[in-house]
Amino acid sequence: MKRQAFALILCLATAFSAEAQVNTHPLFEIEAEADFICFDNLLNVYVVRNSELIKYDKNGAFQFRYSDRQLGKIGAVDVTFPLRPLVMYPDINYAVILDNTLSNNRGRINLLNRGIDMGTLGCTSVQNHFWFYDAMGFRLIRVNENFNRVTDTGNLAQVLRIADLQPNFLTEFANRVYLNNPTTGILVFDIFGTYIKTVPIIGLEAFQIDKGEVVYFKAGKLYRYDLTNYTERGIPLPENVLQALMQKNRIALRTAKTAEVRALN
Repeated sequence: MKRQAFALILCLATAFSAEAQVNTHPLFEIEAEADFICFDNLLNVYVVRNSELIKYDKNGAFQFRYSDRQLGKIGAVDVTFPLRPLVMYPDINYAVILDNTLSNNRGRINLLNRGIDMGTLGCTSVQNHFWFYDAMGFRLIRVNENFNRVTDTGNLAQVLRIADLQPNFLTEFANRVYLNNPTTGILVFDIFGTYIKTVPIIGLEAFQIDKGEVVYFKAGKLYRYDLTNYTERGIPLPENVLQALMQKNRIALRTAKTAEVRALN
């Protein structure tokens, strides 16, 4: 395929260094018309389409499949901890916690019954905890493995004086919680829900946190934004790429018909 014939040229440019060129080579390609893909730290790839979640191993071999059509379309999946992926159904305020075989051993979780009125976002946390964003109360809520509330930030729109608080992505990394509000940037909190700062990157749909950097796809490029020195490196991608993710020495690319994984040389 043409996609496998080209060598991606990664032009990593910052304000303080010249451009560098890094080649990649294809490892495998999955034929799938996905809504989005996920990439865990074990290099497994997850393909999501409508109500279905499919897991492939680091070599591209099919592993497991999960689907619950009664819950409808999957809104988000967090595979930060591959042993307990979290699947969100924000349209109906439900969540499902899977195991590494994508089996649902805990059943469906009605977030309203857990005191979360409108759980539009969710992510896994350390110590078998979970974070949820309750859009009804504009608050972050952390719960333990039994879904008992341990942290509640209160109304963030009032506390942070944000008139247009409509976050669309939530993740935790290294005891920091990152809540993306596209119009103002990424809101950063500690593990106790205390606000720390705002990372001034606007207009994002999703991102990854890796070694002190925000990794995100925007306008046909994959960027790495350094949270320490506030510099940014852009990685040009093929025109047909709709989503890009990085894990270790690999990059995963989603197009309209495929999910491709390439190795960084």
